[in-house]
Amino acid sequence: MKKLFMSLMLGLATAFLLSSCRHSNHNIKISVKNNEDLYQFSASYNDKKTGKIENLINEKIAPTRLEWSGDDDIDVTTVLEDKTKFHLESSPGELRIRLDKTENSRDSYLKIKEMCEEIKDIIATN
Repeated sequence: MKKLFMSLMLGLATAFLLSSCRHSNHNIKISVKNNEDLYQFSASYNDKKTGKIENLINEKIAPTRLEWSGDDDIDVTTVLEDKTKFHLESSPGELRIRLDKTENSRDSYLKIKEMCEEIKDIIATN
């Protein structure tokens, strides 16, 4: 019985510590789905980094430019000059980029994947 109580207390303490860590990281969550037909990048992060991420995206897709306006959400499918086509959904602290590999070249896929890797770097820095 004493072992059961101690295990329960240890489990509760661990759960408390894990929830505290998640809060201190501003609930950062990044996921990547990458299969034969689809590349999808999703992230939740500190909304104070939204401006940096928007600037990076516009830099990487130039001369095409996406117009964000403050706290508004954006949901757009865009085609770049090099024919890269992708879908982007964004709101402060949230981002999802989806690229259909069957509609894009390997170079287009690698371009978007590299951009998402740089977005991950921004999210991970303090």
